[in-house]
Amino acid sequence: SDLGGTMDSLLQSDAFRTYAICCAILGLKVLFSAFYTGAQRQKSRGYINAEDARVFGKGGVEAGAVESAEVAHGLRIQRNDAENIPTFYALGLVYVLSGASPMGAFWYCWTYTIARVLHTVMYVNHWQPWRAICFGLGVACQIGMAASILF
Repeated sequence: SDLGGTMDSLLQSDAFRTYAICCAILGLKVLFSAFYTGAQRQKSRGYINAEDARVFGKGGVEAGAVESAEVAHGLRIQRNDAENIPTFYALGLVYVLSGASPMGAFWYCWTYTIARVLHTVMYVNHWQPWRAICFGLGVACQIGMAASILF
């Protein structure tokens, strides 16, 4: 089929393979962020939903109306991912499909991916200004890809 041929040619592209590997790593990073939030919820016993408190809480823990500080911190990490990583998925795909060089894809995709992973490490550990630097590096990669697409 045509789709099979297209996929085969994409998988032969070094630029696309780099993008695909980085997408997989970022997908796992997003899952890690969700697990981190869940672990913070367990640790703080900060359940919002009554059914969660009933099933996962021990010793008569009840659901509260407000997230604990630890859970709210985890949720901010997840929200930051949700605000930034889909843009990479879209820009990176268009960048690669529009004929990015393997070297350009390597530098933009890997720099973005490493910056986002480090951003999460910095966020978890409350390390500023390093978190902001990692964020800015990721944004610079997205701007670079967008500029390459436009020009």
